[in-house]
Amino acid sequence: MTVDQELLRGLDWDRGLRTALIEGLEVTGGDSLKRSRQFLQEPPDVQSRREDLLKRLERLRLAKRELQSLF
Repeated sequence: MTVDQELLRGLDWDRGLRTALIEGLEVTGGDSLKRSRQFLQEPPDVQSRREDLLKRLERLRLAKRELQSLF
Protein backbone atom coordinates (compact mmCIF):
# COMPACT_ATOMS: atom_id res chain seq x y z
CA MET A 1 0.00 0.00 0.00
CA THR A 2 1.33 3.45 -0.87
CA VAL A 3 1.56 6.46 1.41
CA ASP A 4 -1.32 8.19 -0.41
CA GLN A 5 -3.62 5.26 0.17
CA GLU A 6 -2.71 5.23 3.87
CA LEU A 7 -3.51 8.93 4.11
CA LEU A 8 -6.84 8.56 2.36
CA ARG A 9 -7.77 5.60 4.50
CA GLY A 10 -7.02 7.66 7.61
CA LEU A 11 -9.32 10.40 6.34
CA ASP A 12 -12.15 8.01 5.51
CA TRP A 13 -15.35 9.93 6.18
CA ASP A 14 -17.30 6.90 7.31
CA ARG A 15 -14.61 5.63 9.66
CA GLY A 16 -14.57 8.51 12.08
CA LEU A 17 -13.57 11.75 10.38
CA ARG A 18 -17.16 12.96 10.35
CA THR A 19 -17.66 12.05 13.99
CA ALA A 20 -14.37 13.64 15.02
CA LEU A 21 -15.26 16.88 13.25
CA ILE A 22 -18.76 17.05 14.69
CA GLU A 23 -17.62 16.28 18.22
CA GLY A 24 -14.44 18.36 18.05
CA LEU A 25 -16.15 21.43 16.64
CA GLU A 26 -19.14 20.92 18.94
CA VAL A 27 -21.63 21.79 16.20
CA THR A 28 -24.45 19.77 17.69
CA GLY A 29 -26.47 20.43 20.80
CA GLY A 30 -28.29 23.35 22.32
CA ASP A 31 -25.95 26.14 21.29
CA SER A 32 -24.93 24.70 17.92
CA LEU A 33 -26.38 27.62 15.96
CA LYS A 34 -24.43 30.12 18.05
CA ARG A 35 -21.18 28.16 17.70
CA SER A 36 -21.67 27.75 13.95
CA ARG A 37 -22.17 31.51 13.59
CA GLN A 38 -18.99 32.11 15.58
CA PHE A 39 -17.03 29.86 13.19
CA LEU A 40 -18.32 31.84 10.22
CA GLN A 41 -17.75 35.27 11.75
CA GLU A 42 -14.81 37.19 10.35
CA PRO A 43 -12.29 38.39 12.95
CA PRO A 44 -12.54 42.15 13.59
CA ASP A 45 -8.96 42.83 12.47
CA VAL A 46 -9.56 41.05 9.17
CA GLN A 47 -12.82 42.90 8.64
CA SER A 48 -11.16 46.25 9.34
CA ARG A 49 -8.24 45.50 7.01
CA ARG A 50 -10.62 44.42 4.24
CA GLU A 51 -12.61 47.63 4.59
CA ASP A 52 -9.42 49.71 4.46
CA LEU A 53 -8.25 47.89 1.35
CA LEU A 54 -11.62 48.35 -0.36
CA LYS A 55 -11.47 52.09 0.32
CA ARG A 56 -7.94 52.22 -1.05
CA LEU A 57 -9.00 50.28 -4.13
CA GLU A 58 -11.81 52.74 -4.77
CA ARG A 59 -9.40 55.67 -4.49
CA LEU A 60 -7.02 54.00 -6.92
CA ARG A 61 -9.82 53.34 -9.39
CA LEU A 62 -10.88 56.98 -9.18
CA ALA A 63 -7.31 58.14 -9.75
CA LYS A 64 -7.01 55.79 -12.74
CA ARG A 65 -10.18 57.21 -14.28
CA GLU A 66 -8.93 60.75 -13.77
CA LEU A 67 -5.57 59.93 -15.37
CA GLN A 68 -7.25 58.19 -18.29
CA SER A 69 -9.43 61.23 -18.90
CA LEU A 70 -6.29 63.34 -19.38
CA PHE A 71 -5.04 61.26 -22.28
